[in-house]
Amino acid sequence: MWEFGHCDPKRCSGRKLARLGLVRLLRVGQVFRGIVMSPKGEQVVSKADLPIIQEHGAAMIDCSWARLDDVPFGQLKSPHNRLLPYLVAANPVNYGKPYRLNCVEALAAAFFVVGWDAIGDELMSRFKWGHAFKQMNSEVLGQYAKCDTNEQVLAVQREWMAMIDREAMLRSHQQFSDYADVGADLSGTGTSSDGSDDASDAGSDSASDAEISERRMARLVRQGRYRAITDRLGNVTYVKAAPEDGVSGSPEGTSV
Repeated sequence: MWEFGHCDPKRCSGRKLARLGLVRLLRVGQVFRGIVMSPKGEQVVSKADLPIIQEHGAAMIDCSWARLDDVPFGQLKSPHNRLLPYLVAANPVNYGKPYRLNCVEALAAAFFVVGWDAIGDELMSRFKWGHAFKQMNSEVLGQYAKCDTNEQVLAVQREWMAMIDREAMLRSHQQFSDYADVGADLSGTGTSSDGSDDASDAGSDSASDAEISERRMARLVRQGRYRAITDRLGNVTYVKAAPEDGVSGSPEGTSV
């Protein structure tokens, strides 16, 4: 690991790995012949890199995403700089953000992609939140690990991102549809299950408003009329509950 002191030492995953003896520090100007997780890479890591890792290992650059311009990349000598494909961070600083992996996530991801899961798991096990990284990315990591070349990994990445775009579009359409249903449901409830008047809760809101208040939506969830579904990126969608979900047949639903 090349280390540039940009991070809080108490929260830096790279420094923790160094303290545990799991990585060794490299000097600026020192040549490293393994693969390096670097934003200056021209191709993504793939199983084709396994022979290089077996002989020379893998490295990462411990620096801040906000200070990349301060890193002397030209002095970090390696013939095998690599990018990582689409993955979502699980670290506390950038949780849920695509590509914003910290040091341990970047290094473990490289091992997961080439099929050395045991080493990736060992690295992530040293952090309380570490298990979440593989859980959040398990499906796409499994697909990357089946690829033999950089080109195949990129093809999987394109398909994965297209799927994410489709899911976002469908979620948006479903949300508009659900909001229309919510408006119709609210217009017939009059008084909520806790005795408060819908009109006073919503002010000037109406069924044709572009957005239903979270407070009113939460009431319908409590009544069993709607369910909240959270996707892998933390986005919440409300869907109308089906009869088998236990919804009461009464107009007011079930109060909780």
